[in-house]
Amino acid sequence: MKVLAVIRRSPARRFLIELNTKKLIKEVKALISERRNSKAIVTALAKGVFEREVYEDEIYDHKVDMILTEENVHWDLMKK
Repeated sequence: MKVLAVIRRSPARRFLIELNTKKLIKEVKALISERRNSKAIVTALAKGVFEREVYEDEIYDHKVDMILTEENVHWDLMKK
């Protein structure tokens, strides 16, 4: 599962992270269901595989399953 983690500071930072085990995916989903998005971002960054930093003009070039911010989660329902 690919996650785009967005940390909104000035300027916003975006990281592409691969969650490569089912256990890690379940852990991140559980944190999201508890509305602990910041903790889910930290867990994904710490335990997931960091692929790269994504700049603003590259956002639409990557296929991700989830966009995770400190306030919201957006699931990509159109990904094939």
